[in-house]
Amino acid sequence: MADDLEQKIIKQVEYYFGDINLPRDKFLKAKTEEDDGWVTLEVLLSFKRLASLSEDPEVIANALKKSENGLLEISEDNKKVRRNPEKTVPEMNETRKRELSKRTAYAKGFPSDEELPEILNFLESHGPIESCIKRSYKKDDEYIFKGSCFIIFKDVETCKKFVEAEEIKYKDVNLIRKWQEDYYKEKRAEIEETKKSNKEKKLAKQQEQEDEKSKKTIEFPKGATLFFSGIQEGTTITREQIKDKLREIADIGNPFIDFNRGDVQGYVRLPKENDAVELIKKLEDNELEVGEAKLKLKVLEGEEEEEHMKKSAEAITQIRKSHKFNKFGKKRKGGNFGSNNRKKAKVEKSDD
Repeated sequence: MADDLEQKIIKQVEYYFGDINLPRDKFLKAKTEEDDGWVTLEVLLSFKRLASLSEDPEVIANALKKSENGLLEISEDNKKVRRNPEKTVPEMNETRKRELSKRTAYAKGFPSDEELPEILNFLESHGPIESCIKRSYKKDDEYIFKGSCFIIFKDVETCKKFVEAEEIKYKDVNLIRKWQEDYYKEKRAEIEETKKSNKEKKLAKQQEQEDEKSKKTIEFPKGATLFFSGIQEGTTITREQIKDKLREIADIGNPFIDFNRGDVQGYVRLPKENDAVELIKKLEDNELEVGEAKLKLKVLEGEEEEEHMKKSAEAITQIRKSHKFNKFGKKRKGGNFGSNNRKKAKVEKSDD
């Protein structure tokens, strides 16, 4: 009968060749393929956990001979060990992964410096288990234990008992316990929420940058804006009529007319500083006849001018933003917008 040390050796080596570890242990699996499944004890002693139990190959071989479950075979010279060829290693396919997941628990609350043997000793009273995987992350070429483990139990019922127990403490710390499937669902939800939040922040920053960019680039010349009124209701004139009449008076390039058919008043913004001041000097009584209408004009100054410039900049910014992003927050690549927006965009573009 195996003593305490021998039982630990058997348990450790059976773990190496067990259904959980061997399919995913690339190094050990490669070694088993070199010599019909045989692996030398010298190779196994390069594994720290086994070496911490004993570094004597003879002690290990004698212990393994006392194994009772028939998983392992020892060579005649006591120098090699292999998994029993009759016990086929299960293929780690999707079906197998789902089966393992149904009896795998997540547990968190272990000290960050805790060694696996200590955790395994603790889990014996909640077992039987097939595997306990310490979860870690890499920092400066060193793996740091997260304080959480995935524990694969022998059967679903044992796992259920562990997960659903009212309280399980490890060294006075109440462990957080979940089914592995639930843990992954929660993590996926957290990741999606983080992605969504980051996307919203990125979009908000892009829009803020666009707004700032628009504000910085939209500058209107002072002394270049005229306000006109005096149009009687029912009188029909157009922006083009107003432009043509102004061009008869002065060489003013391409002015922007803030006016829609049917309005009784509007604004004219000229391209250069003090254009409005110079133009109005050429009018008699500050009036301009356009078709059937006699417009009364005045140059915007001071606070009145500043307020109009501010509103105009905001309007242009809004139009640019609506053209830059669609309702899903994605940049537009062209195509039709609203007919009114197309008209305004065309007019603003000609002015700027």
